[in-house]
Amino acid sequence: MRIRLIGLFLLAGIIVPASSALAAGPGGIGVRLVDVPAHSLDDPLARSYIVGQVVPGTSSRRRIEISNSTRSTVAVAIYPAGAGLDHGAFRFAPGHSPNELSSWTSVSRDVVRLAPGAKGFHTVTINVPEDASFGERYAVIWAEVSTPAPPGGGVRLVNRVGVRMYVSVGPGGALPANFAIGSITAERSQIGEPIVVAIVHNTGGQRLDISGDLTLTEGPGRLRAGPFPVTLESQLAPGTPASAAVRLDKRMPRGPWQAHIRLRSGSLQRTAVTTITFPALTGPVKPPPAGAAES
Repeated sequence: MRIRLIGLFLLAGIIVPASSALAAGPGGIGVRLVDVPAHSLDDPLARSYIVGQVVPGTSSRRRIEISNSTRSTVAVAIYPAGAGLDHGAFRFAPGHSPNELSSWTSVSRDVVRLAPGAKGFHTVTINVPEDASFGERYAVIWAEVSTPAPPGGGVRLVNRVGVRMYVSVGPGGALPANFAIGSITAERSQIGEPIVVAIVHNTGGQRLDISGDLTLTEGPGRLRAGPFPVTLESQLAPGTPASAAVRLDKRMPRGPWQAHIRLRSGSLQRTAVTTITFPALTGPVKPPPAGAAES
């Protein structure tokens, strides 16, 4: 497996000072990878990080060591969190923010208490779903020590160190989930309601539950309206398009408007912006069908 070697200078067997409220004197909390698979011995990246290729429907395990070189007993929280590559640089998601790989990952202990000078060994397990899509994913296993904020308010001190994860799914994975926003048009219903219609295309290999919102800006007199909820009536199958219609109040000015559509499915998010103008009302407005309620 080829791994980009940009920005890999952090989080490999690091030791950071613990908070002064937790430690007296020098030392810190450290984390390092313990086991390197035999087939990865020639890969320098795999000696420091959790690197590997996995098959959908299988599990993979690695061991890490957490150490305490301070003079105090500390409680260390151990957890996976999301990460990604941004223009070749490894970026950590804020706090405990998850992503797909971190949601597949668990650790044998969530919290461990370490006496001064002690070490603990813990197992990281990656359970890959059977429908996992092909491609590389990124996450990090954090070891964290913190102190509560002082009574009456103040700053909560947090120190954490971690081991990066570079995990590639394949071969045999499904096509990745993906979708695109197509045309966005302004229409009117038979009873004169302004409607914004967005065409959504499922361009990936998995069914999607898509929702989001519509915001109208730069309207007449610099008016702004929304956000209005956008939902598709059912799951969107791979390779198929569907329309998402947003019905608005009949008093909405014609425009022009800047229509901002933001849709999401899980961690996927797509946005589109276009200029729209609702059709003019021509002739008498048709009454609603029997039993229908006007909005």
